[in-house]
Amino acid sequence: MKYLKTRINKIIIAVLFCILPAGGLTACKGPAAPPAETNTQIPSESAAAEAAGTQENFSPEYPALTPERENSPTSDVSSENLPYDSETIIEEQSFSGMDLGDYRNVRFTTSLVTRDGQSHIRYSLVSGEETAYTFPDAYSSWHFEDTINFITFHDINGDGKKDVITSEQYTTGAGSEDARIFSMVRIYLNQGKEFLFAEGLSISIGNSLEVSDGDAYTAENVLSVLSEPAYCNFDGTDGWTKGEIESFAFLVKEDVLTDDKESLSRKVRYPLHIVRDGSERQINSPEEFLENYDLILNLQVIYDVEGSETEGLFWNQNGVMLGTGAVWFGKTEDGTVKITAIPAEVQYCNPLNVD
Repeated sequence: MKYLKTRINKIIIAVLFCILPAGGLTACKGPAAPPAETNTQIPSESAAAEAAGTQENFSPEYPALTPERENSPTSDVSSENLPYDSETIIEEQSFSGMDLGDYRNVRFTTSLVTRDGQSHIRYSLVSGEETAYTFPDAYSSWHFEDTINFITFHDINGDGKKDVITSEQYTTGAGSEDARIFSMVRIYLNQGKEFLFAEGLSISIGNSLEVSDGDAYTAENVLSVLSEPAYCNFDGTDGWTKGEIESFAFLVKEDVLTDDKESLSRKVRYPLHIVRDGSERQINSPEEFLENYDLILNLQVIYDVEGSETEGLFWNQNGVMLGTGAVWFGKTEDGTVKITAIPAEVQYCNPLNVD
């Protein structure tokens, strides 16, 4: 997706040479964003006790997995001392006995990988002696700067599954005098068997923090940005959070791009009213959605979703809009985020005139 890569590059360049303003999009008037929740299970009691000082008072969400800056677990692991194309597990940032998605009692491992003299971080789930899952690569073109800001596990979109959120420090390749250290965030959304890297959302979180200040990149600060009410729902409450809305938009787009019809059908609030070919139809269940998928997801809708951004979205009293209006969604009565409308008449770009 060239449009996304181009946008990412522009954002990263801006990060390196500009001081980004603190704070994210806050559209709703109401109480300040609540502190991030602290009810996530941590990997091990010993890690929690070490970070918090006592078993009784530690926060199971953070800073249990946030290393002290002066005792960075990777401070004595230098890529210069590693052979070409090597991988070294960072024990201090690897956690046993984890239950993540469909993976039970696995070890979450953090590895320092070097390729062509450049180092970056790789995350994996290991069962016994076998690697059960390797998380999608991220920021591999940037040089890892020997510091992991934090690793934490938190359900950011309310689907009942723990997502993985990490932050690392990187350095530019501008030379020893001009090189700048900056931080990036990775958000991996838990889909059971796989974890999707929400690249746009991850970078937008970075835009809400001071990238040159590693101390600002804590689990608490990142989760606070994700949990701030950034989208109004016009029902008198504080609003929908950035994390739940923008992660949902990312997953809807991912379903359309991968043609995952069943996954998309589970994201709809029924009955779904649509108008196609001048006639109104009512879709009452996921089964009916699948039967009428090609009618519902016509080319107008598909093109519009494929070209859409998934952060900083437009919203009004109808909900939150994806693309130029192909999909509308918002929180429903039971507190979940669902697609509420899929209009057909939208503006989309089809420069190749593909049928």
